[in-house]
Amino acid sequence: MTVLTSGPAGLAGTEVINGVRVIRVLAFGRRNRATATLLAMLAYNLMGAIHLLLRRRDFAQIEVINGHFSIPTGPLAALAARLLQRPNVLTIIGGDIYDPSKRSSPHRNPLLRRVNRWLINDADRVIAISSDTKRRAEQWYGIARPIEIVNYGFRPSRADGEAPAPWNAQGFRLISVGRLVERKGFGHLVEALAMLPEDVELVLIGDGPCEGALKQLAAAKGVAARVAFLGYQTRAQIHRHLRQADCYVLSSLHEGLGIVVQEAMDAGLPVVATNNGGQVDLIREPRNGILIAPADPEALARAIATLYRDRALARRMGTHNRIDIGELDIEKNCERYLDIFRDVASTGRASVVCDAA
Repeated sequence: MTVLTSGPAGLAGTEVINGVRVIRVLAFGRRNRATATLLAMLAYNLMGAIHLLLRRRDFAQIEVINGHFSIPTGPLAALAARLLQRPNVLTIIGGDIYDPSKRSSPHRNPLLRRVNRWLINDADRVIAISSDTKRRAEQWYGIARPIEIVNYGFRPSRADGEAPAPWNAQGFRLISVGRLVERKGFGHLVEALAMLPEDVELVLIGDGPCEGALKQLAAAKGVAARVAFLGYQTRAQIHRHLRQADCYVLSSLHEGLGIVVQEAMDAGLPVVATNNGGQVDLIREPRNGILIAPADPEALARAIATLYRDRALARRMGTHNRIDIGELDIEKNCERYLDIFRDVASTGRASVVCDAA
């Protein structure tokens, strides 16, 4: 397997990780891992195309192209499929199809809508990571072709029977993980915290451009001492923090699926999440969590307060999550992908007619 991706500063241009060759092409304007500018996305396609053209022989053994994100990766994947004469499997994620927090979201831009429609119709097979992503693609891009749903898989990292350990037996610790960007809705979570009892605390893990504004908001709401901004953390560190929390909160305005929700389920946490996105494939009320409308701090506070007051309910939800996470075992995910790859490799590149009107 070869992964062709963009290269933020500080990472090797080429390396082998667990037998996977990772190639990172230069992306101008990519200054950090949390965000990518329009320039960086365009540069990724340009530099990736140059790399493919110059090193075409290095990819001779590739049998299937699998692009993740229609934008910005889709054009490069489509080029690779044509250049190497290989079938193209496109995986659509979420923000590449629909992001209500951005004026530049592809669903709002006529040109990007046409690009997305072409990329999705041009691919030999299309996979959506959630029912929401599939629905958004069909809604905004007029896609009439089949789109398969394969949720991102998850590999549990704990030993069976291991129980989460609360940080503060007397208090109630909330945790949320993600890039500190508008789409994650962390500002609404900070506002909700101000409506909750003083022994409710919040840990935010992640970095991004909204960090300063969120810290100012926490100070203005009088909860700065109750919010811990931990910045970027490794997956192992995130797992340890999850196991020391009492409740996971997903406050996103929209989410493609939510890998951290799976990690929270694995840690045995109840989940409070917004109902706009792929997380609805994971959270089944009242079994393992509570769903609320996005951008509604009061509703978010009420849902958290329900679990704060009823710890038995919170524990039952957490127990159910530790059971339900088994349905998302990454081995099942891998087998579904392999079945698709084998099928498309055996049939060759299909002839797809795209109506660009």
